[in-house]
Amino acid sequence: MAAANKAISRWSAITILSSALLLFQVQPMASKAILSWFGGASSVWTTSMLFFQTILVAGYCYAHLMSRWPIQRQFKIHTMLVLSACVFLPLSFAAPEATKASAHPIPTILLLLLATVGLPYFVLSTTGPLVQSWYGLTQGQGTPYRLYSLSNIGSLTALITYPFLMEVYLDIPTQSQVWSLGYLLFALSLGALGWQCIQLGGSTKVESESPKTVVKPAPNIKQALKWTGLAALASTLLLAVTDQLTQDVAVIPFLWILPLAIYLFSFIIAFDNSKWYFRKSFATATATGILVLSLYYIRETADNYLGTPLFQSIAENVIVYTTMVAIVFFLICMTCHGELFRLRPDKQHLTFYYLCVSIGGAFGGFFVSVVCPLIFSQYHEYHLGLITTFTLAGLILVKQVLNKNGVLQLTVVIPVGLAFGLVVLSQWQMTQNQAAIATRSFYGTLQVSPRTYAHDPGKQYLELRHGRVVHGSQIIDDSLSIKPTTYYGLNSGIGQVFKVLEDRADKDITAVGLGVGTLSVYARRGDVLRFYEINPDVIEIAQTHFSYLEKSPTNIETIAVDGRMGIQSLPSNSTDLLILDAFSSDAIPVHLLTLEAFDVYLDRLRRDGVICVHISNNHLDLTPVLFGIAQHHDLSFRVINSTGKEDTFDAQWGIFSTNTQFTAMLDEQTSAIQPTNIKQISPWTDHYSNLLQIIK
Repeated sequence: MAAANKAISRWSAITILSSALLLFQVQPMASKAILSWFGGASSVWTTSMLFFQTILVAGYCYAHLMSRWPIQRQFKIHTMLVLSACVFLPLSFAAPEATKASAHPIPTILLLLLATVGLPYFVLSTTGPLVQSWYGLTQGQGTPYRLYSLSNIGSLTALITYPFLMEVYLDIPTQSQVWSLGYLLFALSLGALGWQCIQLGGSTKVESESPKTVVKPAPNIKQALKWTGLAALASTLLLAVTDQLTQDVAVIPFLWILPLAIYLFSFIIAFDNSKWYFRKSFATATATGILVLSLYYIRETADNYLGTPLFQSIAENVIVYTTMVAIVFFLICMTCHGELFRLRPDKQHLTFYYLCVSIGGAFGGFFVSVVCPLIFSQYHEYHLGLITTFTLAGLILVKQVLNKNGVLQLTVVIPVGLAFGLVVLSQWQMTQNQAAIATRSFYGTLQVSPRTYAHDPGKQYLELRHGRVVHGSQIIDDSLSIKPTTYYGLNSGIGQVFKVLEDRADKDITAVGLGVGTLSVYARRGDVLRFYEINPDVIEIAQTHFSYLEKSPTNIETIAVDGRMGIQSLPSNSTDLLILDAFSSDAIPVHLLTLEAFDVYLDRLRRDGVICVHISNNHLDLTPVLFGIAQHHDLSFRVINSTGKEDTFDAQWGIFSTNTQFTAMLDEQTSAIQPTNIKQISPWTDHYSNLLQIIK
């Protein structure tokens, strides 16, 4: 009996650990594999998370229902399911139809993932509660909750190894093969565990040899709602924080994984042992952290009060800002998950408890991915989540002193109340804007706002922002309305390139990324100009609120499709000038800057064609990426940096060409420079990219 119990403990640990590793390796792998088909939008990850969380609910529901049957019957049914999932191995991802991906991204992603990883992921999602249930039935007094902590250790290990090992050294097809082999090993370990449980005789035999188990009352609705609510709050903030980071920096697996790793790490600590959750300390730290984060969002006022540009300096350093957000998110997760563990039921109701937790997680994912884009024009769920979590932490602190003396109550209640007022004021201010038009879709948030130039209060302009980043503007004055502004001024890289090409008649121009249509001012009668813009809202705004497209002397075509897919649809040797100007908030989508992408561009480019890439970025130095592409494809490469004046911004453009005559003219007539002392990095491919190497 003792040997059998040890074998069950050992195989339970191996099975849960392997399933957790596979569960959280496939999430970033699958999301990265499909990212390029949806314009590199940050919502690819949140939509994928919605899919995975929903399948997790189905898996936990399956485990809860299966727990009512004898282990022998459970094992037979589950074995058939595990083997059925092998039909989908090795995992492979097929691109959807381009216009369908652009017009209906969320259902397309959900169906794509369901057809590719649906059944294997479902099988893996059942493992945690199912194995813990088997363990609880066969091990008598043994506690299964530490297995949940072990599961999260496996999940965290998978997330950490993905961006630093799997993504760096293996391409997507190889990752898929390795993952598929891991699934087969998992299936063997599950078989060994089930066999050991059957050999022991199942729950009936164990119970006959031990005192009769006292039946605990079933959890009531109030308890279930508490479990679901705490899980939903943590899940909502998980996705909201991920959206905040990816729209400010870049849409990369590392910034997907960082919040999820923190989320899982808090689960590990909270569920390992109750002594790790110091209720008062974490509630205090959470409230303080949210207060500091709130002061950051009103940093101009806060810095004036403090007499030092503390919060502004944080805003200018992407690593410090990311660290601050990560720390606060960790404290939030510890409070939510610590309370969740504190309210755990007896192990008899373990599967129902995990089912409620998974439902809460899926509800948070559904709220952020589906509901919020319908009811909010901006990312308001992040700010509402911070207010809600501060309220939770504040109530915990206030509840601790309700039976204490009046002085102690005042020393807690007054600071908590004042801090709550500051948090609400700050977060409310972040949800307000003076935008004339505000929209939100799968591809992000857009705002159109009237502005006044600081140097000339009588001069007004209309501005388009994607997230917090300006994506174009137009002066509200008929005499100046076709003047190129922001990153596209006459002195910018793209302006200087058009100056060099002005003698070339009837140019075929292809642009990826529309913005407000500023680039159309450079087109001449007889030219052909097409814009590929994946976000239909951007096209509508450019056509209805800005007049660049309308006033262009040539006919302009706008196509709602991912830029790379659009270029791929062109005939070979068909375009003279290719302009890559697509940004998701402040980051250019990675899939536009890979070697495979440039294979497509160069095939569609005419022999004397030119490629211009807009690489202005607050956080990333993209010059090494372009330099690696130039070396690989034997292209001339120049960089043009321009300084903003009045209605233009500082801008950086990279210029490629195989035409030596054009390059000589560029060197002679413009401020182009040939970069030197460039950091050497491995060229990006569709299956490999590493943004950690190019952080400024």
